[in-house]
This record gives sequence, C-alpha cells and structure tokens, in this order.
Amino acid sequence: MEENKDKQLDDFVKKVVKNIGLETPSDHFTQSIMSKIAAQKENSTVTIYKPLISKTGWLVLAAITLFLFAFIIFGNLDLNVGWLPSIDQVASYKIDFFDTLKQLRLPNTLVYGLMGLTFFIYVQIIFLKKHLENRYATN
Repeated sequence: MEENKDKQLDDFVKKVVKNIGLETPSDHFTQSIMSKIAAQKENSTVTIYKPLISKTGWLVLAAITLFLFAFIIFGNLDLNVGWLPSIDQVASYKIDFFDTLKQLRLPNTLVYGLMGLTFFIYVQIIFLKKHLENRYATN
C-alpha cells in the first residue's frame, strides 16, 4: 500500500515537472548576485584582522631580547650595583659599546627577573595570539 503511494507521488511529480518545465535563471543572474555580495561586504561590520603586535612592537621586543642576551654573554654578573660609573662612560665622546657593556654591572636578581619577565611576555604573546586566532576563525 505504501509503495503504491510512493509510486503515485513519484509519477505525479514527474508529470508536473514535464508539463511546467524547469525554471532557468535570468541572463545576468550571476552578475546581480555578485554585486549584491559586494554591496553586503561594504556594509558589513565584520572585524578586520589586525595583528596583535605591530611590526614596530616586534622590533622593540627583538631589540630588548638582543640587548639582554648581549649583556648575559659580554657583561659581568656581579652582585655590585656599580652601574652609575658606566653611565659616565656612555656619555663621553669615546663610546665603545662592548667595553661599556662589560663594565655595566647589574644585580643577578635584576638580570634573572628581566629574563623571566621577557620569557613570560613571549609565552603570553603566543597564547594570546592563538586565542585570538581561534576566536576569529570560528566567527
């Protein structure tokens, strides 16, 4: 009984489609749809991707990191807080960067604190970047 209804319905649909025919889109259908999509994009308030850290920000972070590594390699890690005399040498006309850097003395705790801060800033940047990429990717 059910098979008979399905067959009748199928025959009816075939007969109607044959008599009426299939609709065809107008000549400029694709062009009109694309123009509507372009107009919708212009009016859209979708968030435009801007990087979390600009290129100048990356350059500043790289310069700070390079300075810290240069200080660790060439500097003296003494517990003396004797960095005031080295400022006078930097202000003089004879500036030898590596000699001044060797004479610059910072406490170990300050150097380790700066290294830790730099490390955790980079870790936070990586996690924030992934979080924001995932947030914008799902929308």
